[in-house]
Amino acid sequence: MPSLLQNGAEIRENYLSPSQCEVLLEDLENYKASYQLPLIERFEAGRSLRYRVIDGDRILRALPRVVTLYREVLNLVRQLEPKLEPLSNHTAGLNVNFTPPGGEYRWHYDRNSVTAVLFLNSVKGGEIEMYPHYRMYLRRWKDTVFQRLCDSALRRLTRFARPLVVEPSPGRMVLMRGDRCLHSVRRVEGAVERVSIIMSFDPPGRTFLSEGALDSYLYSKNAAPGRDPNYRG
Repeated sequence: MPSLLQNGAEIRENYLSPSQCEVLLEDLENYKASYQLPLIERFEAGRSLRYRVIDGDRILRALPRVVTLYREVLNLVRQLEPKLEPLSNHTAGLNVNFTPPGGEYRWHYDRNSVTAVLFLNSVKGGEIEMYPHYRMYLRRWKDTVFQRLCDSALRRLTRFARPLVVEPSPGRMVLMRGDRCLHSVRRVEGAVERVSIIMSFDPPGRTFLSEGALDSYLYSKNAAPGRDPNYRG
């Protein structure tokens, strides 16, 4: 299988069996029965953010099987890049996303180097749409308005490129270079919510200047900046 470093993204079929997915889904349904998850809605041009989430701090306290999965996937991604670590920001490092009917996830790049997305169920719609290796990455200027301008220019050019589209299926996992791969989630159709586990990895010592603002934007219903705070410029 080609390396993730070569392709920018790859799909691992049947990373978990359907029965393993069912066990995790049961854990998550039990959690939802005890804790109300707010609906996060941030309206943006083209594709908005509309979903419910269990952040990493809550997962570490209450969902041990998801934590074990995170450790197992870390061992896998270290085969591709040995120096990767879980994010030091526990809130963002491990998430469970529930995308309801009509929900979607806005176009973005991740703050971290490598992201794994594991689907736990099948739904109509809700595909990941992505453009691997599709960024002029400015490194030490990555948190500035200059990066935003480059990213905006590339967004406008996607009409001339063919995306990689991945349908949700139980046990299917997507590995991607999150900070180099432009990606989003298409609108979920039908009556079933889309459930996925998001696992994030980075080299040790990596910093992200907009950490607090982005966490508030993604994990709470608090008032947020008028635009996605992936950039502080």
